[in-house]
Amino acid sequence: MSAQAHQKTVTAFCQAWEDLDIDAVLSYMSDDAVYHNVPLEPLVGQEQIRGFLAAFLGAANSCTFEILTTVADEQRVVTERLDSFSLGDNSLSELPVLGIFEFNAEGKISHWREYFDLKTWVDKGGPAIG
Repeated sequence: MSAQAHQKTVTAFCQAWEDLDIDAVLSYMSDDAVYHNVPLEPLVGQEQIRGFLAAFLGAANSCTFEILTTVADEQRVVTERLDSFSLGDNSLSELPVLGIFEFNAEGKISHWREYFDLKTWVDKGGPAIG
């Protein structure tokens, strides 16, 4: 798959998050995908990832991924983003996040790592996690 195709997938994947659509999010991921929200423990496979998404997006009123920078090649896409969430009574705006998306031969996201500062998450209004 081309770098451009992977960029389109990541853009659609981020839109599925903004739509709070768990099934759409998972449709872009391989069955054995690994989602590692650093500094938390990695989630392996769609069942574990679905469980996280159900809890997180189920509590969300809104989600926005503002993509500032994208770098891509034939195996991965790297995004620099500002993520904002409204989770119940908590609102968090413009959390700096670096996301790395790796793809399998079928063009599905097989590994997704998100790097953010947990203290910044809490300081900006995010609920305690981890």
